[in-house]
This record gives sequence, C-alpha cells and structure tokens, in this order.
Amino acid sequence: MGSHRGRGFVNAVLRRLAAEGEPCIKNASPDVIWSHPPELVKRWTSRFGKDRTAALMEWNNSVPPIGGVTPGNSSAVEYKGTAGRYVRDYTEFPRMGDLNQMDIPEGVYIQDEANVIVARMGALLGAGGRVLEVGAAPGGKTHHLAGKADSVVSVDRSFERMGLWKENRSRLGWEHCLPLVALGGELPFAGGFDLVFIDAPCTNTGVYRRRSDARWNWSEELLVQCSDLQRELLRKGAEAVADGGVLFYSTCSLEPEEDQDQVEWFESSFAGFDRIPLQGPEELVRDGLISIFPPECSIDGIFAAAWRRGL
Repeated sequence: MGSHRGRGFVNAVLRRLAAEGEPCIKNASPDVIWSHPPELVKRWTSRFGKDRTAALMEWNNSVPPIGGVTPGNSSAVEYKGTAGRYVRDYTEFPRMGDLNQMDIPEGVYIQDEANVIVARMGALLGAGGRVLEVGAAPGGKTHHLAGKADSVVSVDRSFERMGLWKENRSRLGWEHCLPLVALGGELPFAGGFDLVFIDAPCTNTGVYRRRSDARWNWSEELLVQCSDLQRELLRKGAEAVADGGVLFYSTCSLEPEEDQDQVEWFESSFAGFDRIPLQGPEELVRDGLISIFPPECSIDGIFAAAWRRGL
C-alpha cells in the first residue's frame, strides 16, 4: 500500500514538473541551478568566466543527439537525419523512443562527432601500419582505426567492457583486430608499433552531457589520480612506438592538468619525439592541438595531441 502511494506521489510530482517546468529557486547559486558540484563550478568560473561556465553547464544538461558515420556514400537526407557539423558522412538520427526503436542503418557505430574527428586523425597517422590502441573498449576508436591499419592490438583494463568490444567487432566486421585485457601501464611492448593510440582514462569533464552521473564523481583527488595514470600510459606508450612511428594521446577532459599540462610534461621528459600539428576547423584547434569547448563547437569536449618519434 505504501509503495502504491509512493508511486502516485512521484507521478504527481513528475506531471506537475512536465506542465509547469522546474521551480525557480530565488538567489540560488549556479551549482544548484545547473546541478553541478560546487567546487567544479568554482574551478571553471575562475578559468572560463561566469558566462562561459553557465553556457557549459547548460550544455551539459541538454539532451545529446544520437548519431554516427553512415556507410558508403549515403547522406543524412537518406536517413531523414541531420548532417554533421564537421564530418561529411556523419548523421544525427531523429530520436524515436529508445535506441532499439530507432531506424539506424546496419554498420553504424553510435558516437559523438568529436570522437569521429579524433579517431580519424589517429587512423590516418597509422594508416597501413601496426597499431596499439590503449583504452579501446567499447570500440569507438577501433571502428576507425580498423579501416586504415594493417593490424590493431586493442587493449583495455576492463574484461566486461572488452566483452562489448568483441560484440562490436562481430557486428561491424573489424578484421585484423586483436583484443587484450591488460593494464595499459604494464604492457610489455618495446617498439614495433607504427601508431600507439592512447584514449586515456580521465575525469570526463568534456562529456558530462552524455555521462551526467560522472559529474558527481568529480574531485581534486580524482584529477590527481587520472593525471598520474595518464603520465604512466604516456611513458609506456612512448616505449612501444617504433622509430618513425606516432604517439597519439586523447582525453575527454577540459582540465589543463589532463590536457595541455600533459603535453608540456611529455615534451620536457621525452627527447626524440616531435609534435605533429593536428589539422582541423579553426574553432577545434589550438596550437596544433585538438581542444574542443562543447557549447562553442556543438560537439563533445575532446582533447588530442600527437608526436612522431625520430628515426
């Protein structure tokens, strides 16, 4: 009986919210208005300013589109969708109920356009070669690497997530891709790879729109943990790059400790690696680095850098 009354109360509240919208809380702070951790809002405000921080939080609370790269020479018009902002063969599909009810063509991997941009940059740098992919599951980057590389070793520390990777491999036909469950910081490889692509674990501050619960994991301690792990992955990744090969590093973070600071640390710590200026639309690139601020670019916040090892 109590359970029935509880459901009725919740339904009544939801109906009122649907009809009237959320109540305005007088004199509420931005973290309350936009439902973000107060320490993170303070951090962003000091860096981005009040207006850009408000725009970022509003973006994080918006509903993300569902899209992916369409196969062959098809276009968004054929699927009654919206064309991508930066990628010609990217399509945002109309939302219709849940994902299983949507008319998504065979062979499409659902991901944000920002992931496509970064993955394709890495794939071109490793075209025709041997690729080591660190942080592979569930396969968003593999989907693009597989189409360009001669072979791909896809590594992830999560057995469960690599199960999803294997399902995607079967569905999408990734040939010459080998899954490996292992810690990226303990890989035994020394040289031999033409491209080492590191999709580093991070605080996820660039993708809170898609991972709304991740914002409540934010802490300075998590930032330090992620930064330490990223440096270890860069160390091991550098060891695995063949002479003349490329080290590619990406995060879905907006925090300098995980992005620009890691670039500066790597370049001051590892001789023999020269930065490769990444190319792209002006609003996505800063000093040869991919650095995306979501509300100003209308795609997820992804960061990327690349270096070539000297012969």
